[in-house]
Amino acid sequence: MKRMLILSLFLTPLLLTACGTEKEPSDTNQSENVTTTKKDEWQRVGSDETVSHIHGAGFWQDDNRPVIATHAGLMEYREDGWYTLPTNRHDYMGFELVEDGFYASGHPDRRTDFQNPLGVLHGKDHGMTLDVRALEGEADFHYMSAGYATEMLYVYLEEATSELEPGFYRSDDGGRTFESMRGSGVEGKQVAGIVADATEAARVFLYGPSGILVSNDFGDSFEPLVESEQVITVGAAEGQLAYVRQTDGSFEGVRFYLDDESTETFNLPELQADVVPIELAVNEERMLLVTSDNSVYEFIDEEWQTQLDAGELD
Repeated sequence: MKRMLILSLFLTPLLLTACGTEKEPSDTNQSENVTTTKKDEWQRVGSDETVSHIHGAGFWQDDNRPVIATHAGLMEYREDGWYTLPTNRHDYMGFELVEDGFYASGHPDRRTDFQNPLGVLHGKDHGMTLDVRALEGEADFHYMSAGYATEMLYVYLEEATSELEPGFYRSDDGGRTFESMRGSGVEGKQVAGIVADATEAARVFLYGPSGILVSNDFGDSFEPLVESEQVITVGAAEGQLAYVRQTDGSFEGVRFYLDDESTETFNLPELQADVVPIELAVNEERMLLVTSDNSVYEFIDEEWQTQLDAGELD
């Protein structure tokens, strides 16, 4: 389940109003794994394994297969089950797909030479190629979002690094440098997550127990977009948001169209009483929902299909 940020930090000035950090890869053998073959390296996951700690979900750009970021690396769903890579099995956090791959943070696979934490990674080739952009060994971004078409990054830094104080930051160069967000209008708000707009670099959303806030100036000022709703998780696609709200102990899905602020609701799969939605990805009419018991549901042809049941593999 996503943790909650109490944004009292905006009651005091950030120590850095504009700051950056850039780190050259220390060694191409350590900071970048390059594949020189198109061979399918993915391996089917055995039924004796379980899936835990899912921290991101979406659909691959080329084949539209569902992919999740787990405690033990990336996993993708095919017609005959779940597959994983034998390499780069990092504990990914803040996993976000973009047109040119994905961004992530987290903790490294102990069999690799990546530093802990991972800082900001950019991945390509379905996770075979990883490039360290910044803050390796310093930052683990649990709250990170990237615009699908823009690759504009918005993050919340929980612990100080050698150059950055805790707070909200943005990056317009793929995570190589960061600039602080002023965050006017967020003072005292409870925030559960941050979502970059899919196609508008300047637009970013914050969501939580009181609704959704929107900024159209790169996070410097926010105003209410959705009010008086307990928003649990949000996904972004071109021109729209899809989110889950909680009402009287039950969950409901909502599509929010940004051009005219119209909405339409959709049903969610039936969940156990103590299970909470934690990730929602949207790709046109398809959606991917992850819940707190490590279940994964895919919305296809107007119905939800269970692709992973409580982390148990077939």
